[in-house]
Amino acid sequence: MLDIIPPVDATPLEFGWSTTTTSQPNLSPPRRRKYPTIEYRIRPSIFSSDDDDISITEPVPGGNETSNGFKPRQPRSAKYTDFSGFYVGFWLMLVSMVMQPLIKRWNDGDVVLELKLVRLSMTRLQELAVAEIVLNSITFSCLWWQLAVFKWGILWSPYGKILQSTFEIGFLISSASWLTYIDWPWPHSIFFILHTVVHLMKIHSYCFYNGYLSGIYQQLQEIPSNSRSDLREQLLFELTSPLGNVRYPANLTIGNTIDWLLVPSVCYELEYPRVPRVRRLVLIQRILGLITSIVIFYLQVEFYVLPVISHAQSAISKPHSRVTTIRILLSTTLQLMCPIVTSCCLAFVIIWELVLNISAEITRFGDRLFYTDFWNAVNQSDLARMWNLPVHHFLWRHVYSPLSDATHSKTHAMRLTFFVSALVHELVACVAVRKWKGWLFTLQLAQLGMIAVQMMDRVRDKRLYGKIFVWTSFIFGVSLNFAIYLVT
Repeated sequence: MLDIIPPVDATPLEFGWSTTTTSQPNLSPPRRRKYPTIEYRIRPSIFSSDDDDISITEPVPGGNETSNGFKPRQPRSAKYTDFSGFYVGFWLMLVSMVMQPLIKRWNDGDVVLELKLVRLSMTRLQELAVAEIVLNSITFSCLWWQLAVFKWGILWSPYGKILQSTFEIGFLISSASWLTYIDWPWPHSIFFILHTVVHLMKIHSYCFYNGYLSGIYQQLQEIPSNSRSDLREQLLFELTSPLGNVRYPANLTIGNTIDWLLVPSVCYELEYPRVPRVRRLVLIQRILGLITSIVIFYLQVEFYVLPVISHAQSAISKPHSRVTTIRILLSTTLQLMCPIVTSCCLAFVIIWELVLNISAEITRFGDRLFYTDFWNAVNQSDLARMWNLPVHHFLWRHVYSPLSDATHSKTHAMRLTFFVSALVHELVACVAVRKWKGWLFTLQLAQLGMIAVQMMDRVRDKRLYGKIFVWTSFIFGVSLNFAIYLVT
């Protein structure tokens, strides 16, 4: 007869022991069944969300916790949180997916890799490098501007703000116009406009925060240094970093500005939390992962995205009616769903999981929470907050908060923030297709209507339906956006 010996730290319920006890001391150990016993309890499945069922309970031996002998179960999410195995399976699936057409072409005697995008991306790299040097130089020059504001006592509000805002608007418009009319390959144009937007956010955050601190510093100079007033203490608190090691204007240095160019953040702070050292092995692993991910991303695009694009362009170039246009649009949207969503997931991993972490490892940047579990978002507002924390922090700090203070309405501030975000997205699309079409702008603003519906009382608490709606809108919206720019 088998005799199951439980581990030392096993609980009675885990091995089917009887847990009935009395108040009498020195009782014999609980009895065990000689035959191996499997314990069955009322438990949800691993993938059941906490709100799928109401009041799932577990029996309490003795019935001493509730009147009916049951207690509410603990949330499933508190126990099952490790899905790294699915992450491994996802990558293995991608590798097998890109290997299939490679093997098929090799067996058919065709060209295994055409490398169209590689050849396109390798052209005019010197011009791109020069443009990148100019872009970084412009961002670095903000140091001299802020030193001038500090030393010359320029009033940041309103004069500094007006000058800075005028420069930023002109900088963005001139960059987009130049990219629209220059004969660059589209990968170069998209990369550079995205990098320009990132640097513009860095410029804005650096200048507006240091400009604000310059005004605080000017107020501090008007108070005697030996004063112990609450106002002086508050001003000193504003000028000092949260970690307490740097105080304005000691941050206006070349080293601090170079560090600001490199850290994976678009919200400037006087200092950031740092880890003690650079982990070289982790850095090498990240770099190798980045190279591998880029290769898989390229193969996936060449084998599954470009053929659909070529077919759509060929079909739309022939004489056709409006009905045919709609048919081509729907067909292209459906064909692009899986490839485009997979490409978006790969691009997300490349940027937010690998590139940003490589930058953080090199600079010893401590806060590496660049996204949260956006895949569990139940509405578009949650998705916008969770999938891209660096940009969300920027929009909250430099767009939403000032607009909220100016309009005294959080709703108006949210709508205006979405409007600004939609404009930037459409600007990127305009640079890519060399024409302003407005489709992405419209689809971005459509999220406001979705949020209004999702916030209704009858819908707000339906978390499962919210997740279905978010994922459906993402899958269909992304593929529709690509298809509509191709067809129109």
